[in-house]
Amino acid sequence: MDLLVQSAFMLMESHKRQYREIARLKELEQKAASADEAVACLDRLREDAKALQQRADEAVAARDDALAKLEERKRGLEETQKALEAERRKNEEAVRAKAEAEAAVVRAADEAVEKFLAEGWKADERLPWCYGVVAARLESWGMNSPAGQEYFSREMAV
Repeated sequence: MDLLVQSAFMLMESHKRQYREIARLKELEQKAASADEAVACLDRLREDAKALQQRADEAVAARDDALAKLEERKRGLEETQKALEAERRKNEEAVRAKAEAEAAVVRAADEAVEKFLAEGWKADERLPWCYGVVAARLESWGMNSPAGQEYFSREMAV
Protein backbone atom coordinates (compact mmCIF):
# COMPACT_ATOMS: atom_id res chain seq x y z
CA MET A 1 0.00 0.00 0.00
CA ASP A 2 2.79 2.22 0.65
CA LEU A 3 3.96 1.70 -2.82
CA LEU A 4 0.52 2.34 -4.14
CA VAL A 5 0.25 5.60 -2.21
CA GLN A 6 3.66 6.54 -3.28
CA SER A 7 2.85 5.72 -6.87
CA ALA A 8 -0.40 7.66 -6.64
CA PHE A 9 1.42 10.54 -5.09
CA MET A 10 4.03 10.50 -7.89
CA LEU A 11 1.29 10.26 -10.50
CA MET A 12 -0.45 13.17 -8.90
CA GLU A 13 2.78 15.17 -8.90
CA SER A 14 3.34 14.26 -12.52
CA HIS A 15 -0.17 15.45 -13.41
CA LYS A 16 0.47 18.68 -11.52
CA ARG A 17 3.64 19.24 -13.53
CA GLN A 18 1.80 18.43 -16.74
CA TYR A 19 -1.00 20.85 -15.83
CA ARG A 20 1.58 23.53 -14.98
CA GLU A 21 3.36 22.79 -18.24
CA ILE A 22 0.06 22.98 -20.13
CA ALA A 23 -0.78 26.27 -18.36
CA ARG A 24 2.69 27.61 -19.18
CA LEU A 25 2.30 26.52 -22.82
CA LYS A 26 -1.11 28.19 -22.99
CA GLU A 27 0.41 31.31 -21.50
CA LEU A 28 3.23 31.20 -24.06
CA GLU A 29 0.66 30.63 -26.78
CA GLN A 30 -1.24 33.71 -25.61
CA LYS A 31 1.98 35.70 -25.48
CA ALA A 32 2.85 34.49 -28.98
CA ALA A 33 -0.61 35.50 -30.18
CA SER A 34 -0.13 38.88 -28.51
CA ALA A 35 3.28 39.17 -30.12
CA ASP A 36 1.77 38.29 -33.51
CA GLU A 37 -0.90 40.94 -32.93
CA ALA A 38 1.79 43.43 -31.93
CA VAL A 39 3.79 42.62 -35.07
CA ALA A 40 0.65 43.00 -37.18
CA CYS A 41 -0.11 46.27 -35.41
CA LEU A 42 3.44 47.48 -36.05
CA ASP A 43 3.09 46.54 -39.71
CA ARG A 44 -0.16 48.52 -39.92
CA LEU A 45 1.52 51.44 -38.16
CA ARG A 46 4.40 51.32 -40.65
CA GLU A 47 1.94 51.32 -43.55
CA ASP A 48 0.04 54.21 -41.97
CA ALA A 49 3.30 56.09 -41.45
CA LYS A 50 4.23 55.55 -45.11
CA ALA A 51 0.80 56.78 -46.22
CA LEU A 52 1.10 59.82 -43.95
CA GLN A 53 4.58 60.55 -45.27
CA GLN A 54 3.29 60.30 -48.83
CA ARG A 55 0.41 62.67 -48.03
CA ALA A 56 2.83 65.06 -46.34
CA ASP A 57 5.08 64.97 -49.41
CA GLU A 58 2.08 65.66 -51.64
CA ALA A 59 0.99 68.53 -49.39
CA VAL A 60 4.49 70.02 -49.50
CA ALA A 61 4.54 69.71 -53.29
CA ALA A 62 1.09 71.33 -53.53
CA ARG A 63 2.24 74.13 -51.22
CA ASP A 64 5.36 74.68 -53.31
CA ASP A 65 3.24 74.79 -56.48
CA ALA A 66 0.85 77.27 -54.88
CA LEU A 67 3.75 79.44 -53.72
CA ALA A 68 5.25 79.39 -57.21
CA LYS A 69 1.90 80.38 -58.72
CA LEU A 70 1.52 83.17 -56.16
CA GLU A 71 5.02 84.42 -56.91
CA GLU A 72 4.28 84.39 -60.64
CA ARG A 73 0.99 86.20 -60.01
CA LYS A 74 2.79 88.73 -57.82
CA ARG A 75 5.28 89.41 -60.62
CA GLY A 76 2.39 89.81 -63.05
CA LEU A 77 0.66 92.24 -60.71
CA GLU A 78 3.87 94.22 -60.27
CA GLU A 79 4.27 94.44 -64.05
CA THR A 80 0.65 95.52 -64.38
CA GLN A 81 1.15 98.10 -61.65
CA LYS A 82 4.22 99.46 -63.44
CA ALA A 83 2.28 99.62 -66.71
CA LEU A 84 -0.62 101.38 -64.99
CA GLU A 85 1.78 103.84 -63.36
CA ALA A 86 3.37 104.58 -66.75
CA GLU A 87 -0.08 105.03 -68.28
CA ARG A 88 -1.07 107.34 -65.41
CA ARG A 89 2.05 109.46 -65.93
CA LYS A 90 1.35 109.54 -69.67
CA ASN A 91 -2.24 110.63 -69.02
CA GLU A 92 -1.11 113.29 -66.54
CA GLU A 93 1.34 114.59 -69.12
CA ALA A 94 -1.42 114.65 -71.76
CA VAL A 95 -3.75 116.52 -69.39
CA ARG A 96 -0.98 118.97 -68.53
CA ALA A 97 -0.18 119.50 -72.24
CA LYS A 98 -3.87 120.01 -73.02
CA ALA A 99 -4.22 122.54 -70.19
CA GLU A 100 -1.13 124.38 -71.42
CA ALA A 101 -2.50 124.40 -74.98
CA GLU A 102 -5.86 125.69 -73.79
CA ALA A 103 -4.14 128.36 -71.71
CA ALA A 104 -2.08 129.38 -74.76
CA VAL A 105 -5.25 129.65 -76.86
CA VAL A 106 -6.91 131.75 -74.15
CA ARG A 107 -3.84 134.01 -73.89
CA ALA A 108 -3.71 134.39 -77.67
CA ALA A 109 -7.42 135.20 -77.77
CA ASP A 110 -7.00 137.74 -74.95
CA GLU A 111 -4.05 139.35 -76.72
CA ALA A 112 -5.94 139.44 -80.01
CA VAL A 113 -8.99 141.01 -78.37
CA GLU A 114 -6.83 143.56 -76.54
CA LYS A 115 -5.01 144.39 -79.78
CA PHE A 116 -8.25 144.67 -81.68
CA LEU A 117 -9.78 146.87 -79.00
CA ALA A 118 -6.65 149.04 -78.91
CA GLU A 119 -6.82 149.56 -82.67
CA GLY A 120 -10.56 150.08 -82.60
CA TRP A 121 -13.14 149.12 -85.20
CA LYS A 122 -11.20 150.54 -88.12
CA ALA A 123 -12.28 148.34 -90.96
CA ASP A 124 -15.32 146.27 -91.79
CA GLU A 125 -13.20 143.32 -93.00
CA ARG A 126 -11.98 142.80 -89.43
CA LEU A 127 -15.47 142.38 -88.06
CA PRO A 128 -15.79 138.63 -88.87
CA TRP A 129 -12.34 138.05 -87.32
CA CYS A 130 -13.47 139.87 -84.19
CA TYR A 131 -16.52 137.65 -83.84
CA GLY A 132 -14.29 134.57 -84.14
CA VAL A 133 -12.03 135.81 -81.34
CA VAL A 134 -15.00 136.73 -79.16
CA ALA A 135 -16.59 133.35 -79.83
CA ALA A 136 -13.34 131.57 -78.90
CA ARG A 137 -13.13 133.59 -75.70
CA LEU A 138 -16.75 132.88 -74.83
CA GLU A 139 -16.21 129.19 -75.49
CA SER A 140 -13.25 129.12 -73.13
CA TRP A 141 -15.27 130.88 -70.43
CA GLY A 142 -18.46 129.06 -71.19
CA MET A 143 -21.33 130.77 -73.01
CA ASN A 144 -23.61 130.71 -70.00
CA SER A 145 -21.07 131.84 -67.45
CA PRO A 146 -21.47 135.35 -65.97
CA ALA A 147 -17.99 136.30 -67.22
CA GLY A 148 -18.84 135.16 -70.75
CA GLN A 149 -22.12 137.08 -70.81
CA GLU A 150 -20.47 140.21 -69.39
CA TYR A 151 -17.65 140.06 -71.94
CA PHE A 152 -20.08 139.52 -74.82
CA SER A 153 -22.36 142.38 -73.77
CA ARG A 154 -19.39 144.72 -73.17
CA GLU A 155 -17.73 143.94 -76.50
CA MET A 156 -20.95 144.14 -78.48
CA ALA A 157 -21.78 147.49 -76.90
CA VAL A 158 -18.58 149.05 -78.36
